[in-house]
Amino acid sequence: TVVAAGAAETYQVVTATELAARIVERGERPAWLGDPDQIGIERVARARARPHGVRFGTLVHAILSRIALDADAAAIAEAARFFARMLGADDAEVAAACEAAAAALRAPLMRAAAAAAARLRRECALVLRLEDGATVEGVVDLAFPERTAGGEQWVVVDFKTDVDMAGRLDEYRVQLLLYLRAVSQSVGAPARGVLMWV
Repeated sequence: TVVAAGAAETYQVVTATELAARIVERGERPAWLGDPDQIGIERVARARARPHGVRFGTLVHAILSRIALDADAAAIAEAARFFARMLGADDAEVAAACEAAAAALRAPLMRAAAAAAARLRRECALVLRLEDGATVEGVVDLAFPERTAGGEQWVVVDFKTDVDMAGRLDEYRVQLLLYLRAVSQSVGAPARGVLMWV
C-alpha cells in the first residue's frame, strides 16, 4: 500500500515553455491567460549575418544574466569568453554575442532595469499553480518594478535571439503571459511583458 501510494503522482509539473507550446498547438485560449497581443516586442539593433542556434542563444542569455547592466565592452568580452569555454562557442559566436549584449544594454528597457537595481530580478525561478492543479515552472530572464500613474507595476522581460521570431511568436507570448501571472501573484501588483529580440 505504501509503495502504491508513493508511486501515485502528487503533482503534475510542466515547464512554461512546454505548456505554452501545448496551448498554441491545440489552439486554446484559456480566459485566465489574458491576451497574447498585450505582450510588447522591443527590437534591438543586430547584425544581418551573425551566428544563430541554441548554443549562440545560450551564450547571449548567459552573458546578459551575469554582466552589470552598465558593463563596458571589456566586461562583456570577459563574460563572453568565460561562458564560451563552458559552451564550446567559437570566436565568431563570441564576437557576435558581445555585440548583441552591448546593443541590449543600450536599449531604453535595459536602462530602466538598471535604474531599478535594488529590486531587479535576473534569472528568477518561478512557480505557478493553475486551477486544474498543474504546477508550472519557469525562469524569468529579467523583471523589475516601474512607477506608473496607477501605481507600481512589474516589467517582465524575456530575451530572444531567434533569426526570425514569427514562427514561434504566439508560443513566446503565451509563455510570457504565464510568467506575468506568476509574477503578479507573487508581488501583488500588475505586470506587463516584453519580448526583447536581441
